[in-house]
Amino acid sequence: MFSLNYAPPADDLREFISSYYVFRAELPAVTDVMRADFAQIRFLIRGSGFYRFGDGRVDRCPAAMVTGPTSAALAFNAIGPLEVFGISLLPAGWAAFIGCDSSELADRVEDASAIFGSLIHEIYGALGSTGNFETRASIANVALRALLHRNRQVPGWFTSATESWLTGALSPEIDELMRTTGLSARQLERMTNRIYGAPPKLLARKYRALRAASSIGAGHGDWQDVAGEAFYDQSHFIREFRRFVGMTPSAFQNEPPPVTRLTLERRKLVGTLPRIILES
Repeated sequence: MFSLNYAPPADDLREFISSYYVFRAELPAVTDVMRADFAQIRFLIRGSGFYRFGDGRVDRCPAAMVTGPTSAALAFNAIGPLEVFGISLLPAGWAAFIGCDSSELADRVEDASAIFGSLIHEIYGALGSTGNFETRASIANVALRALLHRNRQVPGWFTSATESWLTGALSPEIDELMRTTGLSARQLERMTNRIYGAPPKLLARKYRALRAASSIGAGHGDWQDVAGEAFYDQSHFIREFRRFVGMTPSAFQNEPPPVTRLTLERRKLVGTLPRIILES
């Protein structure tokens, strides 16, 4: 009844795109949760639905949509049968394709035509004209090259430094990122809001919780062991985990909902830790 398949982008798009995916649910209705994630471009090939974000905001899903980076788990409700083709944008991809401050679209949905113009309707039509995933991935490669603004400055130095910071310690300290980037606290917050959609402290909390989820999902230990020294105590771990993953660590380990079970397979595709822990 559920399926979720992934494919990597073309080599020349890998710095911008984590992966392509197709989610199908042959059901009259679908309700589930998604953990905090990268920004996404999604095409609703079949079905309809809406997202309920962590702050209570509810957005209807257009046929072609951009969802900004999320700072908490979100719920979705859909009328099926449901089929979605998705593109997971890395932070550099946001800078290259979208361009605006990502905090402006964090935890919300925007109609993709408002960002990309009428070309998005042609892309939607091409994707809907075939059910073959490899063909759709090829269409996405061509489409993204057409949408790519190569004259936009993509701060690779900053995303590289930030990813190293996020993965280099269990609880990343902002002073360390200030030291490695040479930015002041105010400059740093402005950069992370623009590229990642959140200030450094919230970004570190998000990655810390999702790193724990990745470890639990990979079977690296019981959830009580995974908490380790990164959290003040067990109750702190549970609160943070519930905010960013959408359920308790125990539920995630023992009885995850269908979409969560399927997304755990995605780590087989990607090679860097930020991509492993931030997958939709």
